[in-house]
Parts: sequence; C-alpha cells; structure tokens
Amino acid sequence: MAHFVKKALQLTPNQLLYQQKRYRGKINIKKPKIYFKKRVLNELLTPFFINPNEGKSLEQFCIESEKKKVEKPLGPYDQIIAREVRNWFDNSKMVVCLHVNSIKELDVFDIKVALFKENMHYKYYGTHIVNNVIKNSPYEALAPLVSKCTSFVFSPVINTIKLEKIIKKSKKMFIIGGVLEGQVLNSSDFLEYGQMDMVSVQLGLVQVLQNAGGLNLNRQLTHHQTTLVSRLKQIGTNETVSDDKK
Repeated sequence: MAHFVKKALQLTPNQLLYQQKRYRGKINIKKPKIYFKKRVLNELLTPFFINPNEGKSLEQFCIESEKKKVEKPLGPYDQIIAREVRNWFDNSKMVVCLHVNSIKELDVFDIKVALFKENMHYKYYGTHIVNNVIKNSPYEALAPLVSKCTSFVFSPVINTIKLEKIIKKSKKMFIIGGVLEGQVLNSSDFLEYGQMDMVSVQLGLVQVLQNAGGLNLNRQLTHHQTTLVSRLKQIGTNETVSDDKK
C-alpha cells in the first residue's frame, strides 16, 4: 500500500505545489512610492531658474536657428594669423581648397612632405579666421567652400599636374576649387586651366586672329588710332608754324 501511495505522489509535478507571490502586494506603476532620501534628492536637483524656451514650438526653434550669428571680432592672436593667411593668398599664384575627411595625422604628414618637395605648402586655419580674411576681397567667392573640413595648399608656381598626383595618393582628400593668378575657379576649371600651356595657347589665338582678319589685322585694328594721332600732329605743326610767322 505504501508503494502505491509513493508512486501516486511522484506522478504529480512539483511546480504545482508551489506558487510565487510578491511580498506586500502589487507595485503601483502610476504612483510609485518615493522614499524620503529620494524625495530630498529630487528637491535638491529641481532647477530653480526660468526656462527661456518654455512654451516655444518647434517652428520657433527653426526660425531662430536660421538667424545669422553675430560675428565676433578677432582677438590679437587671431589677427596675427589672419595677416599670415592674407599674405599667403596675395603672394601665391596657386591656392588650392581641399576637402579632408577623417584622416590620421601621420598620413597628413606624408602629404605635407610630398607637397613641400614640390614647393607647395599645406595649411589649415580656423573657419572664422579664413572667412574674416576673404570677406570683401577678390577671394570672397571661396566662402561656400570654407568649413571645418577645408584645408589649403599655397604655391608660388602653378603645378596642378604634380598636385593632382599627390592628392590622388590619399583617398581622404579631394580638390574642390582654388585660385589661379587671382581668379577663383571650381575644381574642373581649376585643373583644366592649370594644365594649359599659356604660351602655346596665346600663339594659337594670335594665329587664329591673323587667319580670320588677314595679314592687315593689326592695321585694321589700329586704323582709327593712327589717323587720330596723325591729325593731331598736323594740327600741332600748323599751330607752331603760325606762331613762328607772327
């Protein structure tokens, strides 16, 4: 008999004999109980200043973000850097704007060395300094290209072929524009103009003009000027002869 009772008890699963229950009832999710220490901490951390953006809509935030920021004057050190930047712009025949993505400083150093060997100088300046320098200047068209990711290459000679080869070695730098002989150009015009042989282009232009107007092109262009000069000489000589007779 004891054997049958033991088997009957083994058939019933053990988990049915137990029931878990939380101590002290259920949790109040809507109004949880705040203990004294936590209440004191919340009182201390409650901001006591007035929120200036309280009650504003998202549209008002967007309108305020579009307002132009007030330009701060450059400090003494920034003014020194600004004069250096303007000196580079004025005394360089070739100024290149580079867009530089996230790159290691060691890779930038390798590019600097390669450029320096070709008499080119890699520089990076703050955005506010560059914008202040090019404002109301012949280089003001570069303003849309200036950002935190923009670097510059200055050179006293025009050598876009070597420049393009060096920049192509780095997969993180791209030519986005530049200045050649005082003219601001985009990337495609910059590279095309820099690779031109100006002497051969000028000779070709002169040859085309001569073929179009004939060999007397110079005489035809300066006809009115020469006749004016000859008439003025005649008038001058006549006046001097009349004065001598008197």
